[in-house]
Amino acid sequence: MKTINVKVPAKTTSYPIEFYDTFATLKRNVKARLGDRKVLIVTDKNVLTKTKYFTPKERTKPGKNIVVLTPGEKSKNWKSIDAILNAAFENQLDRDSVIVAVGGGVVGDMAGFAASIYMRGIPFIQVPTTLLAMVDASIGGKTGIDCEYGKNLIGAIQAPEAILVTDQFLKTLPDIEIKNGIAEMVKHGVVASPKHFKALEKLAKKDFKTIRKEIFSLAPASMQIKQKVVESDLKEAGKRKMLNFGHTFGHAIEHVTKYKVPHGRAVAIGCVMAAQYAAERKICKWKLADRIENIFHGFDVDLTCKVPDEKLWEAMGYDKKKKNGKLTLILPEKLGKVRYFEV
Repeated sequence: MKTINVKVPAKTTSYPIEFYDTFATLKRNVKARLGDRKVLIVTDKNVLTKTKYFTPKERTKPGKNIVVLTPGEKSKNWKSIDAILNAAFENQLDRDSVIVAVGGGVVGDMAGFAASIYMRGIPFIQVPTTLLAMVDASIGGKTGIDCEYGKNLIGAIQAPEAILVTDQFLKTLPDIEIKNGIAEMVKHGVVASPKHFKALEKLAKKDFKTIRKEIFSLAPASMQIKQKVVESDLKEAGKRKMLNFGHTFGHAIEHVTKYKVPHGRAVAIGCVMAAQYAAERKICKWKLADRIENIFHGFDVDLTCKVPDEKLWEAMGYDKKKKNGKLTLILPEKLGKVRYFEV
């Protein structure tokens, strides 16, 4: 039988990340990008009621094209996806329609996943409202939900049409949410940019009120690090794996604690655990492990973790990056260089 080779052009992973200084300019540009397409907006109750992105009328009585989810990781499930899909059908969205995620990482993950499976895929736009979503979760196209076996084990790669950002959302956030985003920024510095890490170290020496005011100035650099890595490896076959630094431990901590430990804090703990694991095996010097721990202390991130080792490793056994029964940990050798270590 003759073999026929069909060449399918690869989809581009490039999309704009645009910054706006007010909610008014952000909304105006979202509207311009949508054009006359039908739209479904996905958000959560906190964003709807506590930010000025939505009008007073929408805050009290959301229109039928706005899906309002329960905030938090526990809503990241099939029930929420079903609610989004049902709303898409009720609003008669078609293949040219668009879903807009206005929220943090949980909302973005679910809206993106719903967009990837609705009519085999329709466009979606990210409007991230947390620091973590801005610098990390909205970038790269990873979407999905959690299940009883672990975090983000069901999902798809669905690149957004655009990411539209304003720092005005950050003013509504509690300190813990700023710290959650900082954890991902530190990760970017460790794996890919000593310069970025050092800038964060410098900021960590200041009081937290000042940190809140100045952290967004370092956000674009963090976003560029993430996007540059993702563009070279969309499907996480190689280089993109470095972005999982801290996440294998972190996701297991989230799962075992039933998400009482938020994602950013879990990642911070995971980064410290991975660095200490690397130092114990002489992959990096203890000086680096201490430096990574100290930067989180500087940002006043709670690094306490009372999860028993056996439960942690059991949860890590379900990690989606496991291959042939082996788990690959991302361990630092020095700032800007990591090693893939099979366990």
